[in-house]
Amino acid sequence: MHQGKRREEKQAISQESIPPEHTSTTAVSTVEPEPVIPMSLAPEEEDLLDDEVTAQDQQVGIGIFRFRFRLANFRLTQGIWQRRFSIAEAAILLMLAYLASRGLGVIRQSLFNALFGTNAEANAYYAAFRLPDFLFNLIAGGALSHALIPVFVTYDKEHGRQQAWRLVSLVFNVLLVALVAVLLAGEFLAPAFVNKILVPGYDPAEQALTTTLTRIMLVQPLILGLGTVATAVLSSKRQFLLPALSIAVYNIGLIGGLLVTLAIPKVGIYGPTYGVLLAAVCQVIVQIPGLVKQGLRYFFVWDLKDPGLRQVMRLLGPNAGVVALGSAAFIIDTAFVSYQIDKGSLAAQHNAYMLFYMPVALLAQATAQAALPQLSALATRGNFIRLRRLALKVIGTAFLLGIPTAVILCFLGRPIIHLIFQHGAFNRHSTNLTSLALIGYAIGLPGVIVGGLIASTFYSLRDARTPLFTNAFNLAIHIAFILYFLTIFVGTNAILAIPLAASGSVTLEALLLVLLLYLRLRSKVRGERQNGKPEEAQLDA
Repeated sequence: MHQGKRREEKQAISQESIPPEHTSTTAVSTVEPEPVIPMSLAPEEEDLLDDEVTAQDQQVGIGIFRFRFRLANFRLTQGIWQRRFSIAEAAILLMLAYLASRGLGVIRQSLFNALFGTNAEANAYYAAFRLPDFLFNLIAGGALSHALIPVFVTYDKEHGRQQAWRLVSLVFNVLLVALVAVLLAGEFLAPAFVNKILVPGYDPAEQALTTTLTRIMLVQPLILGLGTVATAVLSSKRQFLLPALSIAVYNIGLIGGLLVTLAIPKVGIYGPTYGVLLAAVCQVIVQIPGLVKQGLRYFFVWDLKDPGLRQVMRLLGPNAGVVALGSAAFIIDTAFVSYQIDKGSLAAQHNAYMLFYMPVALLAQATAQAALPQLSALATRGNFIRLRRLALKVIGTAFLLGIPTAVILCFLGRPIIHLIFQHGAFNRHSTNLTSLALIGYAIGLPGVIVGGLIASTFYSLRDARTPLFTNAFNLAIHIAFILYFLTIFVGTNAILAIPLAASGSVTLEALLLVLLLYLRLRSKVRGERQNGKPEEAQLDA
């Protein structure tokens, strides 16, 4: 009796979560129209919100944390470009894409290190990323994705296909104008920013080179920012294939720039610098066919009072603040590093952070990108019991995988760096510096993973202010830790100060986020139970 009732509820949820056919093809997605579900699979079996596992399902997870996974969904059939992926499937797909991207990134970095090592050109190149990254994250980046996905999920459901495309066109138009304005301002202010704020400890020649490279790279946020709109909407429709491919394609453009330098040595550091722009173009272009097949409709519209745009902007402000604070931390780190005696420190820290970020991308970013649409859908329906259960599964599994990964980075980091990087201009001293920095970063890996996933859960609740508050707390603690550790570590060991400060501050932020999320969901779940969902309450208990 209860089973039959439960099945009816699930069928209703499934029908609610999958938009009608005439509206689904309109979703502004970088992939294709809604998939035609094979007759062998019932629609409710395609919905992640069905918590029961059928005989055809295979469970993937650790301990009590289980995800549903169907190998059949990865068949290279005609529908692969249109398929709606569950969280587990999307997370696996994105993890594979991030893994491919990081694998290509290792090749790229090995080639870069062999050409430039940790010399002055390398340091200028890495420093030149700071301003473009800050502006991109402030205007678009992950902030726009987190702001647009929850609004789009609701907007597409309540207003239909045409209005959904209109909203995305409006966001695109406003973003284009904002990015062009920011780009022009950045080009004008680059010299003052580089000399006075970013690398005040560099000599004039290094500052001049950093300024030139910064001005070239400032075009990248314009390109990537426009592609972010398509990626965000695609993710909201649980169509992850083309965005996943675009992640890997990005590094191909970077490698292309390095190959130009390898073939024409006099090009020097400008080869990989222009390769950054090529990589951005590649990342956007790979998603265009999906938009076309999705039935792309563009509206030349400008209405700053549009309710949908205002919802996005309301979320974008705090979201952008969160991401911008993270970028500001990198700028502060770079300024401190510019004063260190060992001028190879910035390049060494970049290499260490790249290795550290590989598991972060696999365990946190991919999972968060896959889970956010479903968390948003659950929050929209007010189903906080299931939202809490899903968040616990996602965060718990990623955390359990993060602990042994951090241990591996600490103990095997040096031989890994020696194996893949110590070639050409990258010498033993570079390896020693990089391995020290990697240990400092690795200590904070579990905190980075947990903090990122909990922040995504807050975004699904349309709460961007809490992550903004905790990020501001993180930045303040981060600076205090840097100043403290610089009094302890001197000489070569001074490179440990910034990574350890980052690990300490992010761990404290993660603990604060855990407490705040617990309090938030406890009140939400109590309200849901009081409003009369006894079966869900029993299952949750």
